[in-house]
Amino acid sequence: MIRSLYPIDLILFLFFSRRLLPNEAMTRDNPGKGSLLSPETFLEHWLPLRSRRHTWVSASGVRTLGVVSIKSCSSPAVWQIDYLQASDEESCLALLDRVSAAAAKRGVRRLFLRLLSTSPLIDGARHVGFSCYGVDYLYRYHGEEGRRSAEASGPSLLRPRSSGDEYGLFELYNAAVPLQVRTAEGMALEEWQGSRECGSWLEQHWEFVLQKQGGIVGWLRVNAARGIGCFEIMSHQLDEDDLEWLVNYSLMCLGGKPTVFFIVSAFQGQLLELLGRLGFEQVAEYSALVKEIALRVREPHFVPMRA
Repeated sequence: MIRSLYPIDLILFLFFSRRLLPNEAMTRDNPGKGSLLSPETFLEHWLPLRSRRHTWVSASGVRTLGVVSIKSCSSPAVWQIDYLQASDEESCLALLDRVSAAAAKRGVRRLFLRLLSTSPLIDGARHVGFSCYGVDYLYRYHGEEGRRSAEASGPSLLRPRSSGDEYGLFELYNAAVPLQVRTAEGMALEEWQGSRECGSWLEQHWEFVLQKQGGIVGWLRVNAARGIGCFEIMSHQLDEDDLEWLVNYSLMCLGGKPTVFFIVSAFQGQLLELLGRLGFEQVAEYSALVKEIALRVREPHFVPMRA
């Protein structure tokens, strides 16, 4: 039976959390995989913010066979699955079917999901309409603490992102990201804006843009929460020195975090070559999946005209 999450479920999860299967889903803003028992998730369920999060449980009697939870991206018409655990493929199929049905009912157009490339749940996701559109690598920083605070002579036009940067960032996105990824995440400005993950409201996050010769050539996003920090970079036609400076700047922003992750897409070859030399180690490979939701469109029909 698939049902919505009940308040009693969170209490059961608290007492029996050691028996729960691990979360299979990963989001770019929280590579630590998160937990249904985290403060932000708990509050998103039971405060007015609950409209941003929905959770379903697969249960058989008192047994929990699986859990799936989603949060909306920057647009409520785009959902990201950030928690998925299932005891078998049948439970996974049932949970993802329920999410898809709920998404169609609420007018959601896209569902995003990231799973370990070796996860057995990928086959189940494909059976219910998800397709893989990219690969992301998760790196962890293992360098010396002192490197994070080291001064670097880098670009002078790195500044905080402002609301007026949207069109410049979209141009950078179109230049730096391959067509297959843009097709999944958004070809138009509004689609791309709505598909971006917006993070938790309890996290700290910063965004910076690198501007040269009147155009934006680099973008940096840094997130920090509960001892974990992560960052990602998007760039086009930057030399290795500029990229290295951006990485070091990110490490300086996260200098107080004992665990630092860096998320890199497979098409960012220049960054991938740089990371090993800077003290990063690849710890996971994720497949990025998307599902387009078919929405019911009402056909026009004639009605009597009243005078």
